[in-house]
Amino acid sequence: MDEREATDDRLPVVDLGPEPTQPPRLERKYRYLILEPAVLLIFFAWNVSSAVFANQIVYQTCTAAFGKNKSLCDQLGTENETEEIQQLEKAIQPYSANILMAKSLVESIIPALGSMFIGPWSDRYGRKPVIVSCFTGAFLTYAIVALISLLSMYYTINPWYYVLASITTALSGGTCALITGVFCYIADVTVEKTRATKMAIVEAAVFTGLLAGTLSSSYILRWTNGTTVFAIAAGAVFLGLMYIIFYIEESIKPNELSETNNRARELFRLDLVSELMQTCFKRRPNYDRLIIWLIILALAANIFAMDGSQTVFLLFLRERFEWTVKDYSYYDASAIVFMIIGNTAGLYVIRKLFNPSVTVLAALGYCCYAINSTIQALASEPWHLYMGTAICFMKGIAGPMSRAVISNTAPPNDIGKIFSLTTSIESITPLFSAPLYTFVYKSTLAWYPGAFNLITATVYFTCACLMIFAKIFQSMYQTTTYTSIN
Repeated sequence: MDEREATDDRLPVVDLGPEPTQPPRLERKYRYLILEPAVLLIFFAWNVSSAVFANQIVYQTCTAAFGKNKSLCDQLGTENETEEIQQLEKAIQPYSANILMAKSLVESIIPALGSMFIGPWSDRYGRKPVIVSCFTGAFLTYAIVALISLLSMYYTINPWYYVLASITTALSGGTCALITGVFCYIADVTVEKTRATKMAIVEAAVFTGLLAGTLSSSYILRWTNGTTVFAIAAGAVFLGLMYIIFYIEESIKPNELSETNNRARELFRLDLVSELMQTCFKRRPNYDRLIIWLIILALAANIFAMDGSQTVFLLFLRERFEWTVKDYSYYDASAIVFMIIGNTAGLYVIRKLFNPSVTVLAALGYCCYAINSTIQALASEPWHLYMGTAICFMKGIAGPMSRAVISNTAPPNDIGKIFSLTTSIESITPLFSAPLYTFVYKSTLAWYPGAFNLITATVYFTCACLMIFAKIFQSMYQTTTYTSIN
């Protein structure tokens, strides 16, 4: 596409009126629900098992790697730990952090490479295979984790085997491919007028699934055991997989699908990556290429901080405040509730009162993240953490608003490829953040276990600055356009 065609695709902001075409058939079918139930279930599975998984790693490190008695290891992470248990916790945590870091790396390396092929491939061969693959891999991972946990009840099993369970998720594309597939599918089956609302509903489904998982996790663990928690997670993903297989139709029209005898082999064609790179790096008018890359960098830094912090955050809470899984569940649930409020009522009120641009809203979200991380770093009492989540309830808008800026800047036929590269870069960041955060946490554990939160705050402040720069370049173009018109 030459410069003139790119300019035609990216006209100045002009009200062209409603789209003259009728809504597509699939939009009429999905008037109320598209992928929301499946998305809710897979994120429920993720959150119902995450804290329990970290707890299981600590327990099996105690029994298998350190050879301690099971009755002694059962006291780890409980209320009113003795001095002996606290010292054991400090000895075990660095080893457990290494396992969690390795899991994060496995789930990042392969998806980081594969996501560069997935976007262009799905344009030719459909979105549904990508989404089905992601759910299948997640189901197998949770099923294998449940099996290992079950066997550990009767045998002494090294916790490093849990890292092998992550391979199925990595090979199926992981969260990176899931996000790409879901957002591309929604873009396919909606018209521009309703697209933003549908994506907001999907975001609400994500938060609802996370909230349900957080609230139920500690109770399921108390009433049953870790194996049951992982089995429930596997069952939830399986239900989501069945929903997709039997209810969701392919969004790419049959006459638009490329015909080939081996679609899997076509996935690894290098010309798909070449096509993606050309789209993301080609010259664009009005600073658009620079704006897009500023947003991509902000999104990548966001995942860098989020994933790195999550690698050691539960360990930090256990060490600093002696929290149990139930304590963490209450805190995580309150944080999610505040984010839901911020993403709905808070966003509505701010737009009604001040009508800020999407770029400014994204910068506000990153500023809230930075403030919240600073409060976590300085917290000396548990209520400080809750205060941070309440003050920074608008932080959840950072990611959606950043992607909205890309959608508003790039032509429609380029959005899928740009999102693919964005998620690919996002999935690479844990390769650097997980080792960094693990190293910092282990190095500061004895004197300042919350030091890693200062790194997180710095990264989020940088993200806010990138969004401000993007807004400046947008304003420069608008000023230039206004001057030329007058």
